[in-house]
Amino acid sequence: MRSRQPAGDVVTETETNWSAYYRHTAGREPRPLFQRGIAALDAAGATPGDAIEIGFGDGTETLELLARGWHVTAIDPTPEAAAGLREKASGNLSEGLSIVTAAAQGADLSPFDLLYAGYALSFIPPEVFAAFWERVRAALGPGGWLVFNVFGVKDTWASDPLMTFLDRAQAEALVAGLEVVVFDEQDEDGNSFVGPKHWHLFDVVARAPR
Repeated sequence: MRSRQPAGDVVTETETNWSAYYRHTAGREPRPLFQRGIAALDAAGATPGDAIEIGFGDGTETLELLARGWHVTAIDPTPEAAAGLREKASGNLSEGLSIVTAAAQGADLSPFDLLYAGYALSFIPPEVFAAFWERVRAALGPGGWLVFNVFGVKDTWASDPLMTFLDRAQAEALVAGLEVVVFDEQDEDGNSFVGPKHWHLFDVVARAPR
């Protein structure tokens, strides 16, 4: 298990003060998982193509992908997120950006070369998660990448019936048949935007065969 300080800027879906949350996360660095994913892509010589970000929030990772030359479809259910990203993605960056204000399970997924989802997938309700992930795998292009994390069954929030929590075998099944570059399990106490919690989290970077 890789030990690290859990992300203190993650908010639950029940938190309603999104403006305060986005102010709280403004100016942060891209998340460690995102950076590890980008490092893996760089090491493999991947060239920018079509990317999807699920739950883009304050837009930090979307903006980094745009700056690197990716065309990004940024999906998030909150209008505040869309307004903030449009303001930040000015000039040339906006040319490669499409913003979709919708829950992930209700959004269309075009074929992609990279999907990034940081602290977002578990907010997809369990009754639709499997169907959503089937669409993800179907849209994943040859040689394409998945960079995501998902909450585990020992997480503090695991009693929430509106969220999806997986055990290790279930998390591994999400990337069955892919080249798994990173698969780390976090199981430790830490903090979140709404206070202390126990984190159980799987960080994954995986690549489709060509």
